[in-house]
Formats: sequence, structure tokens, C-alpha cells
Amino acid sequence: MGRSFDLTWSSIVRKIILPGAMPAILSGFRISTSIAIILLVAAEMIGAEFGVGAYILLAGNLMATDQLIAGAALLSIMGLTVSWLIGKAEKSILRWR
Repeated sequence: MGRSFDLTWSSIVRKIILPGAMPAILSGFRISTSIAIILLVAAEMIGAEFGVGAYILLAGNLMATDQLIAGAALLSIMGLTVSWLIGKAEKSILRWR
């Protein structure tokens, strides 16, 4: 369609291809950030001395339930914050939806 209106290649990419692909790109970004948080915590549990994952692992080993719940709550807040930020980005980038 862009070629029918004699658009340049860069205009076709900027006005047609990128807006059409943006919902899938942002959806993939949302999924990959949630997986990244999970893998970050798992890596901290395996080999780190500091961090949320190490804190949760230490609290679990010491049977400190209050600290364990605090660590899980912190992870939940981190996940919700990242999800909220991506939702805001989707609203601003995909205004046409």
C-alpha cells in the first residue's frame, strides 16, 4: 500500500511496518522482562552473597518466615512496578489502539 502512494522505504518502515509490529514487540518485552526478573533472582540464589534472591534463600535456610515474606513481597513489588512501567509505555506508544 505504501508503494502505491510512492512512499520511500524509510517512510514505509516508519509509518506502516513499525506501528504494525509494535504491539508484538511490546508484548515480547513484557514477557521477557518477567522472565529476566525470575532468572535474576535464581542467579542470585545460586551464586550471590547479596541481593533479593540471596536474602530470600538465607531467610529460608534460617527459617525466618518474616524475612522470607518480606523478600517475596519485595519481588512482587518489583514485578508490579515493571509491569506498570511497561503498561505506561504501551499506552504512550500505542495511542492509536
